[in-house]
Parts: sequence; C-alpha cells; structure tokens
Amino acid sequence: MKTHWPLRWRIAAWAALATGVALVTFTAVVAFNLYSEQVEMIDVRLATDATLVEARDPGAPDTQPLVALAMIPTLRPHAPEEAALLGFALMRTQDGVLVRAQPALLAGAWAHWPPGRWPPRKHFFNVTVEGTRLRVGAFPRGETTLLLAAPLEPAAESVEDLLGAALIALPAVLLVVAGGSWWLARRALRPITRITQAAASITADRLGERLPVPETEDEIGRHIRVLNGMFDRLQRSFEQATRFTADASHELRTPLTIMRGQLEDALRSGSNTAEQERLLVDLLEETSGLQKTAENLLLLTRFDAGKNPLQREPLDWSALVAEAGEDAELLAAPRHLKIETEIASGVRVLGDATLLRRVLLNLIDNAVKYNRADGRVRLTLGLANGLATVTVANTGPGIAPERRPALFERFYRPESDRNRDTGGSGLGLSLCREIVTAHEGTIALGLTAADWTEFVVSLPVLASGA
Repeated sequence: MKTHWPLRWRIAAWAALATGVALVTFTAVVAFNLYSEQVEMIDVRLATDATLVEARDPGAPDTQPLVALAMIPTLRPHAPEEAALLGFALMRTQDGVLVRAQPALLAGAWAHWPPGRWPPRKHFFNVTVEGTRLRVGAFPRGETTLLLAAPLEPAAESVEDLLGAALIALPAVLLVVAGGSWWLARRALRPITRITQAAASITADRLGERLPVPETEDEIGRHIRVLNGMFDRLQRSFEQATRFTADASHELRTPLTIMRGQLEDALRSGSNTAEQERLLVDLLEETSGLQKTAENLLLLTRFDAGKNPLQREPLDWSALVAEAGEDAELLAAPRHLKIETEIASGVRVLGDATLLRRVLLNLIDNAVKYNRADGRVRLTLGLANGLATVTVANTGPGIAPERRPALFERFYRPESDRNRDTGGSGLGLSLCREIVTAHEGTIALGLTAADWTEFVVSLPVLASGA
C-alpha cells in the first residue's frame, strides 16, 4: 500500500522505531544480567553464611550448627540492600530426615523431597514456598546437609526498578530521536526541495533555465550536474524537432498554395470531363487538408517555441459566438442537423479574435462530423464565477472512457476515425487547447453519454471599463 507521508516523517518514524527496538533489546539484556548478578550475590551470601557456621562449630553434632545460625547476624551483619537470611533447615542426607527447620513453613517444603534429590555437593536452586520465591543453597556437612534460604525479592525489585525507569525514559528518548531525525532529514532534504522547485519551473518555453549547482562535490552536487546535462540534451532535441516542424510547415505552405490555385483554375476552366472533374475535386480536398495541417503545425510550433502568436484585444465574445452559430447552420445543412443556440449578450473577453474563432469552428466542425443523421448541435454561452463558458454539444455517439485521456494529444485519432469523410489530422483539439490555454482559459470534455457529447471552453471575462 502506498503511503502519502512526507519522506522526513517516514525517516523520523523509522528512526524512532529502530531506536525503540534497540532500547527494548538493551533493557532486556541489562535486566537479565542484573537479575543474574543479584542472584549470584545471594548465592555468595548464602555460601558465606554456611562458611561462618562451619567455622563457628566445625564437626559439631547435628543440633549444634543451629546455635551458630542464630548468631550469623551478629557475626556478619547484612547491608540494608542485601537479602537477609530467611531461614534454614538441617536434614540427614542418608535417610532424608529433617532435623529442624526455621521458620516452620520451610519444613513442608523439604519433607516431601526424596533423599536422592540432594547429592552430597554444594549447589543452589529456586523454590516457591507459600507464594514466596526463595533462593536455597545446599551445603553438605558430612552425613547432613545444611539448607540456607533467602528471598529473591531484592533481585526482582532491582529488575522492576530498572524496567520502571526504562518505561519512563523510553517515550522521552523516542520523542527526542524522532524530533532530531525529522530535523536532520528536513535539513538534508532541503537541497532536494530546491531542486524540485527549480525543475518544476523548467517548461517548454523555458528550456534554457538550469538548476543551481552547489559548490560542494557531494551526492546532491553530482545529481544536479547530471540533471543539467539531461536538460541540455532535451533542449537540443526539442529545438531540433521544433525547427524541423516549423521549417517543414513553412516550406509546404507555398507549394500547397500554388497547387490549390492551379486546381481551382482547372475546375473553373470548364474543359474537363466528368471523370476529370471528380479527380480535380478530390485533389483539391486533399490539398486543402494538407494546407490546413501545415498551418496547424506551424501554429503549434510557435506555441511550443514560446513565440506567442496572440494579438489580444477586447472583443465582443457574444457576437463572435453568434457568428460561429451562423456558420454552424451552413455546415449542418447538408446533413439536416438542427442547430440550437443560447447566447448571453454583452459578454466581452480579452483575446485574439482570429484564433478564438478558429477554436469555435473546430469544435462546431467536430460536432457536425461526429453526429447522427437528423441530429442536433447545441451552442451556448453563459456567465459563471467571472468566466465566460461556451458549450458545444451534439447528439453524437459519445466518447469511450479509454479514449478520453488522449483526446487533446497531438495526432491522436482512434482507429475507427481514419476514413475520408470524418477523419482529420488529429491536431484540431490539441491546437484548441494551446489557444485557450494561451488566453488563460480552459477547455475540457464535459458531459458525455451514449448519445450526447459536450466540450466546454471557459475564458476570463473582461471587466467592465477595462
């Protein structure tokens, strides 16, 4: 799933997550080691107590060590943080008989254990007696085994204190890490932001601009130099293509004009047979189409090169749209189409009358061509939110969803639109878009259905008195 978080936020989140995992792992290891050390210290104290008993009464009868056990606090007082001796038990190793246990609750813990459980060697183990966790040391003394017990609570409390401190410190550490990572990421990505803004300003009419190159020889500097090199190559390729298109269009205009004039003269001579006249008419139509394509290409090339061909002046947009409606009636007459107009009066815009008229005639021509017999063409002009909106609609076959994104691309024609009657050069709508965009307006496909298609052109209205 794609995320829309900015990169600096993602870096901060990942840094905080990695730090959190590292801190939790570190705390767990430290807590384990601390618990192990505390238990080891308890074992050392138990062994020390057992040694004190042995030194006090070496070789004494079974009951004598108990007197020495009672004197252990006076022989070696425990520090306040140490685990004090909880109790002891003395049992015979051979038969497992418990001689004495103090306190009495320890007696039940040893009574049910078999004698073989306690080999005649020193070792330590944990046991729970009436809900209390104890650390027990077994110390063989001839035929008897002395068991000394101490609580494990001090070790557990030390670990709990450590975990509590870590739990309090963890959110603060994560906030500091996330904030620091966000600040560092923002600082590190600042050159990338400047590159993005500079690259966005490089358009078709501003291909000569370049990204600012930093003085440092780091990754960002190398990246900018590579991008500037790519822009140089793109500029050369674009200029070559534009120059070729302009030169080709310009060179074609003169011979096409001559050919069209000669064909018209031949048709007017009246000395042609019917077959020759049909051939001349077909040639004249093809020549006119080529001439129109050359003119469109030349105009598009000027737009691409940033040589805006507009001659903008205040004009009566209502009157221009009304004239286009009259032309639509002439175009629709051979196909018996009904023309409907609804034009608001007094609408004025700032624009080039010739090019805007070209936009209207192009849309009307498409509405007539792509229409059913006895269909309708509707031309409206209205005002809304400071915009003059022209809608050209027809009862055509509609536009398939997969065709809509490419409608305004150059030379785009669907496979079903390559016949002589309706197929054009594929430049009409793209030229309309360039002209309308140059007038700071918009052109878009409006409502489209199985039997209805609309194209909407919106231009800024000229303020009264301007």
